Amino acid sequence: TTHDYLGMMLSYSNRQVRISMADYVKKVLDGFIEDIHGTAATPAGENLFQVRSENERLKLDEGRAQCFHSTVAQLLFVTMRCRRDIQTAVAFLTTRVKEPDEDDWAKLKRVLKYLHGTVYLSLTLDASDMTLMRWWVDASFATHPDYRSHTGAVLSLGKGGVISMSRKQRLNTKSSTEAEVVGIDDASSQILWTNYFIKAQGYHIDDTLVYQDNQSAILLEKNGKQSSGKRTRHMNIRYFFITDRVKKGEMTIRYCPANEMVGDHFTKPLQGVLFRRFRAIIMNIDEWVSDDDLAWERNFIPTVPQECVGENIALVSVVKLMVHAGAIYRVA
Repeated sequence: TTHDYLGMMLSYSNRQVRISMADYVKKVLDGFIEDIHGTAATPAGENLFQVRSENERLKLDEGRAQCFHSTVAQLLFVTMRCRRDIQTAVAFLTTRVKEPDEDDWAKLKRVLKYLHGTVYLSLTLDASDMTLMRWWVDASFATHPDYRSHTGAVLSLGKGGVISMSRKQRLNTKSSTEAEVVGIDDASSQILWTNYFIKAQGYHIDDTLVYQDNQSAILLEKNGKQSSGKRTRHMNIRYFFITDRVKKGEMTIRYCPANEMVGDHFTKPLQGVLFRRFRAIIMNIDEWVSDDDLAWERNFIPTVPQECVGENIALVSVVKLMVHAGAIYRVA
């Protein structure tokens, strides 16, 4: 049978676990103070990070502002459990809960429209290789209104994103290379914690691969100050913490072409084919799955046969990892 845990429906089958929060998503949509009709192809438009100047903003009244705050909190819970496809949009909206405006309200409604059209989209994880941690870490330079950059990262143990992060960086950087180094520093605590957690479950880790798409940042991370030039010499020595970890063999940095950088999904509002391709990798679904199969109106009947959880013990560890990582997730 399907297991219900913290609002997640867990279905173990064929050495995979499928995680759905369709019922929870429906409650979020039902509880919103406006009716949500129609759908959206993506959770956010290309203007996600754009914010009007203070004298042009139209702030929400107290009632809608409270609804905005509570709905964003609910969406954060969903995205840290299984709906990683909306994480970038939700990460931005969490930075707007203090004084949301009409633009923020419209961006929230777009996320809800996207969810309305993908209620039954589920995350499917397999743990085909528990000995190899594969991370994709990326940064989008100066994308926020205050010119701070945005970090994105995702972990896979086979197929599907077990852990992901999308977070505004805490300081301003002077170049895309510096933003990438700060990004891997942002992710390093999660990377190392994950290694310790997996080892505590009784598994041996052969390697932790961290993929990045900036060659200059990779040189800095591997060699530290030895690879610094005039544009990077100012960087705080604490960001070379990663160099020490590389030398100790706790992680291996590898180059990944930009068009294959899955972490890009968590740093900017992708559109069209690229959004669907990366969503398929992260959620482990068919890239061209029909929207009719995911929408609210679908007559959903579980048809996948269930196996004994005991035969999927590695997947149990993966689910534990996902739940614990979501519980300690910090919002910028």
